[in-house]
Amino acid sequence: MSSGTFTAMAQRRKRFSSGGFGGLKMLVGVVLLAQVSLPQEPTVRIGVERNVGEITLRSPEPFTLDGRTVRSATFSTVIAISGAEATVQKDDLETRLAIELDSGAVLIRPMDLVLSIRPGDSPLEVGGKSYRGDIEVRGTSRGLITVINELPMEQYLLGVVPNELAPDVFPELEALKAQAIAARTYIVRNLGQFEAEGFDICATDFCQVYRGRDTEHPLATQAVEETRGMIATFAGEPINALYSSTCGGRTENAENVFGEAVPYLVSTVCEYRHPEPQAFGTSTVYGDWEEGLLGIADVETFSDAGRFLGLTDVGEPTSMAPAELATFIRSRFFPRVRVASDLGFLEDQGILLPTGHNDLDGVILRLLERKNVFEWQSARLMSWDGEVMKVRIGPAVENFGLSPTAAIFQRVAGERIPVGEGAWLGGESMDIRVIDGQVEALVYRPNSGIVSADRYSPLVQWQTHRSREELDEAIAPLGIGLLEDIRVLARGLSERVVRVEFNGTRGRRVIAGPRLRTLLGLRDSLVYLDEARNARRELLGMTFYGGGWGHGVGMCQVGAYGMAMDGATAEEILTTYYRGIEVEQVY
Repeated sequence: MSSGTFTAMAQRRKRFSSGGFGGLKMLVGVVLLAQVSLPQEPTVRIGVERNVGEITLRSPEPFTLDGRTVRSATFSTVIAISGAEATVQKDDLETRLAIELDSGAVLIRPMDLVLSIRPGDSPLEVGGKSYRGDIEVRGTSRGLITVINELPMEQYLLGVVPNELAPDVFPELEALKAQAIAARTYIVRNLGQFEAEGFDICATDFCQVYRGRDTEHPLATQAVEETRGMIATFAGEPINALYSSTCGGRTENAENVFGEAVPYLVSTVCEYRHPEPQAFGTSTVYGDWEEGLLGIADVETFSDAGRFLGLTDVGEPTSMAPAELATFIRSRFFPRVRVASDLGFLEDQGILLPTGHNDLDGVILRLLERKNVFEWQSARLMSWDGEVMKVRIGPAVENFGLSPTAAIFQRVAGERIPVGEGAWLGGESMDIRVIDGQVEALVYRPNSGIVSADRYSPLVQWQTHRSREELDEAIAPLGIGLLEDIRVLARGLSERVVRVEFNGTRGRRVIAGPRLRTLLGLRDSLVYLDEARNARRELLGMTFYGGGWGHGVGMCQVGAYGMAMDGATAEEILTTYYRGIEVEQVY
């Protein structure tokens, strides 16, 4: 597709960051190069702060600002008039730029000021973020302040790649290299996109997330350095390198999301090699969950329970009668709690049953669960080779062994079923108990047969419920009254909704699938819905069963990670998600 035929296209996508999952992005493709040939590494100007009322620049080393040596300067705007005292017309008032220096002096300058600052030996901080390169401060026509960071493209990418694919969460070099090439392609294609505002590209998820020097990561830096100058091209031009966090197993054709067909943005199965499940097993199988928990804790008596809780001299109750038992438990296990009735307190906590049928094992089990002492950690299995479990716990990825006597349970609906053997693909969600680097107990949820490379994302499958009230509030902009029904009219190859009809008490509206996602606050348009109605057929709410996070066009970021884990190179990742492209080195 030539630059003459590619129209500017609004693109939405989701990003995956180190805390979990993040914000909505719109990219606008603007082809500025007739051919992909750059004589040297370009310089990039990034609007790191746009139209703000106040911003502070500082550095541990002195820097020069307007001919003065300072360590910090705060920029703001003031309303100025000439003379100390006057009665003026509104049109006589002028907005000026005020620069408060660390010496206490305040410089008043015109709003059309463009102030370039070259740092000394230390990088400058802007609004608490540290940046490589030069900083430019300028007033805007809106009477606000914009700060621009100017630096070589490769240094810019050092602050982009780890914010688009978090290396701590997805530590695969080839996936990060694919991300680096995609991000470089985007900026090469879009240099000058914000020329009217004095810079090339913004720093937020409207463009590509850029957070400067403090977010750089050694593995992401390696990915940028090893792909220096490399971009993805189609027919000799930089591609519109769209990507989203999680595609839910398959990406979608561009025309079904953005309304325009693009030959390299077509529906693709998110897979490199079909995964082979790896067997696991344990020599310890309990009869049920309750027996298993007590076995994990090695608890049979109240004295054992005290030891497990770090208590001494607990002893045993003289009677299992409810009143006497309640007094014993409260005094030994809740000694600092003062209550009106020991029995009432223990029943309220769910440790003793009001029916009076309190067997020893049941009481001890409920006591331990109430104390929440099993130290379960929520994890996702990233890989299992029969010996080492690589799991993600929060943003961190850790390796553990699996104890040969581990207590293993499979979660099925609300039940936890003891198992002695099975197989894992990777991507399973788990609760694990780790002692000295060994997983001693775990409860896992099967991944429902998901074999796609993005199965390591917690959002490869999801569900969410909207009440009738929430639905009516969400569809208010459609002007069709109260919701009566939602009907999917067309789906794409990935099963994403392409067109959907909303029927209300005052009419009907047909909208595009991406609008469904934003209107109802869904993570993706790859979604199926289930209605809840009462006996009078009145709509009570809807549950949405979906997959993926983002627009689902182009590269799947978590899928790139999964492909890299299966041995794919960065080029193989890119040519899977972008059909018919070439990876070229342009400087």
